[in-house]
Amino acid sequence: MEKELQELERRLSEALTGSVISMDTVMRYVGSVSGKRLRPRLVFLSARLFGEINERVRRTALFVELLHTATLIHDDVVDESDSRRGQPSVNARWGNKTAVLAGDYLLSKAMLLLAEPSDSNILAEMLSTAMEMSEGELMQSEECGIPNSELYLGVIRRKTAALMRACCVGGAMAGTGNGERKIEMVEAFGVNYGLAFQMRDDIMDDDDPEITAMAKQLLPEYLDKAYKALDAMEPWVKDAEALEELRLMVKL
Repeated sequence: MEKELQELERRLSEALTGSVISMDTVMRYVGSVSGKRLRPRLVFLSARLFGEINERVRRTALFVELLHTATLIHDDVVDESDSRRGQPSVNARWGNKTAVLAGDYLLSKAMLLLAEPSDSNILAEMLSTAMEMSEGELMQSEECGIPNSELYLGVIRRKTAALMRACCVGGAMAGTGNGERKIEMVEAFGVNYGLAFQMRDDIMDDDDPEITAMAKQLLPEYLDKAYKALDAMEPWVKDAEALEELRLMVKL
């Protein structure tokens, strides 16, 4: 996917600009602190499973990266975080007001990418996901620590797995507008992969021993569910290499 990822970087660089100097400065700083582009990868691979990468898929991939970046900026405000990926966070450098406005700016830019009537189903999926993510953040802050596995799963399903699911569903929809059965299969994978991804992250980085213990207990179950979701797709898949790349992502 190197060609597609390079094109994504070009478009992302164009998107992370502002028409006034102050916003342009913040946007260019945000662009300098890059991640692994995991979520756009899920969009591209999900599109390839049953169809092909087209312009609609590329716009969807850019959308999810802008949405993800916006939520990280907002999360840093909520969590009062001073750093992000080893660099000062936007709120640490420019204050909470600027950080909130920068996140809103990115969300607006993202929505413009899917503003065509033909993209309405994908946009609806993404906006519903943004609502879930906000609910998850609020659930976590209200609980002040997650006392049981049911609440823990509820939070990470909304905070992390919802966007992973939307990436897979959006990619499949954008690729060819696949039928309901295929959408359900990629959705099942996205949810379970997203849950397993967050559990691994919590095992490595969370300072709460109770959350770490729950993550260790639940992780094997959701890794197994993610692999089974991929196995269920195999008879339907158009691009076997894309399926193997998703298996490798789960393994890593």
